[in-house]
Amino acid sequence: MVTHQRDLLDSALAPGTKKSYQRAWRTLQQFYELFYESSTPQLPLSSSHLALFIAYLSAKKLAPSTITSYLSAIGYVHKIKGYTDPTKSFLIHKLLTALSRRRLADLRLPITRPVLHELIRSLRHTNSSAYQRCLYSAMFLLAFYGFFRIGELAAKGADCAASVLRLQDLKFLMQHGQPQMIKIIITTFKHNTDRKPFEILIEREDTLPYCPVQALVEYCKLRGALPGPLFCQPNLAPITVYQFNTELSRCLQFCGLDTRRYKGHSFRIGAASLAADKGFSDAQIRTLGRWKSDAFKLYIRSERLQVN
Repeated sequence: MVTHQRDLLDSALAPGTKKSYQRAWRTLQQFYELFYESSTPQLPLSSSHLALFIAYLSAKKLAPSTITSYLSAIGYVHKIKGYTDPTKSFLIHKLLTALSRRRLADLRLPITRPVLHELIRSLRHTNSSAYQRCLYSAMFLLAFYGFFRIGELAAKGADCAASVLRLQDLKFLMQHGQPQMIKIIITTFKHNTDRKPFEILIEREDTLPYCPVQALVEYCKLRGALPGPLFCQPNLAPITVYQFNTELSRCLQFCGLDTRRYKGHSFRIGAASLAADKGFSDAQIRTLGRWKSDAFKLYIRSERLQVN
């Protein structure tokens, strides 16, 4: 299909325009390989993919005029093939307007499941400690599947262990002698001023390369049963936000990803995007992420998240 799209770009275009449009499609292929494990963009493109592509181009420091020309190539092929031009949508128009004014709301990129898996695989190369590889694998997976803010899993400092998730907050739900689900009761999180307990349930993901339940089982075997912060060093000192961000940065660099655009919050952005793509309602996503408002819509990573 991509070859046919390139053939379309060879006709009825001036040589300079054709060269620019072909460069746009090569970049689009690279984007799909990175985020969707496919080098073949399926037409018509969704507005969520296009919005993320714009964020990706901006992260690569392309000028607004270059991004606009890339979108022209995408719109051209859609029109040639008889599809509605996604570049003319209200969402994309607003994105381009904000980009031209250099005030795009949120250019942090989501950690998608393919990116999540790459980060976990990279730990074999970035960390020589078997204990820490197991620890950070579990942290990455829990941050993603539990919609966690990093400050809920890692302490601001070594003396702030009381504010993070504790081992006693975690329970494995068993079926036929095997852990099938994680149950977490969290009371300390943003906006929870009355400290009302909130329950998080995470199911097994046996069809994927990495399962959050199994990762927590393996980590807890190494950690031991002494009470204290869930994620800690062997001496029970909590993993700090600085330590987490340092390890995440190493993994991102190993994977060739932009550390300026991928942050700890990218796990939540990716989780919200995945939930929206699965058909979860705005209200369900708001509850899963423990948001008090519709702030999560600013991430604009899925067409299901309506931007008003």
